[in-house]
Amino acid sequence: MIIGVIIIGIGIFIIVKIEYFTTAAVVIIVLGIVVLLTAIFGSFGAINESSKITKTFAIIVILWAILQTLTIGFLWIFQSTLLINVDNSFDQLWGNQLVPIKPGNASEIASIERWLDCCGNVGPSDYMLPPYSCYSSSNDKLNLEGCRQKFLNYIYDRWQAFNFFSIGVVLVELICAAFAWVLASSIVNRWRRSKYYPK
Repeated sequence: MIIGVIIIGIGIFIIVKIEYFTTAAVVIIVLGIVVLLTAIFGSFGAINESSKITKTFAIIVILWAILQTLTIGFLWIFQSTLLINVDNSFDQLWGNQLVPIKPGNASEIASIERWLDCCGNVGPSDYMLPPYSCYSSSNDKLNLEGCRQKFLNYIYDRWQAFNFFSIGVVLVELICAAFAWVLASSIVNRWRRSKYYPK
């Protein structure tokens, strides 16, 4: 249950703090809700001491873990393709800016510059006069790093962290499934003992 809440929290954080990945954030929130509902289903089976519900929960969790493992593997294999797509998206954003670029530039590139404390495509030299968004909000100094590489590094780092987090979730799910199966078996065994050895 806690993992489901954490996943939902990550999705909400992405929506609130990072404006550019709302689709990914919605997918993460949906996954968190599914994990949370599955955990509630398993808790219901354990509270009611229902071996059928508990075994069903264990099977659902195992299937869910297999699906997640395949997804993580797929994402890891096609990681370079993802980064190429991110790079192409940055190119589109850079090309969509209104020219001439004014000091009070309000384009999506300006938002990225403020967000990542960077400037231009490869650096301030991309502009005749760097816009206000190129200056650090904390000390008003000109940011010398270009946004393209910083943006790619940011995506890569978060992608790696998300993959490792997902692997951890899969391991926890498998452990939960094993405990659920043991619990279901103990419920059945106790019922059999009570049937043949009544008090």
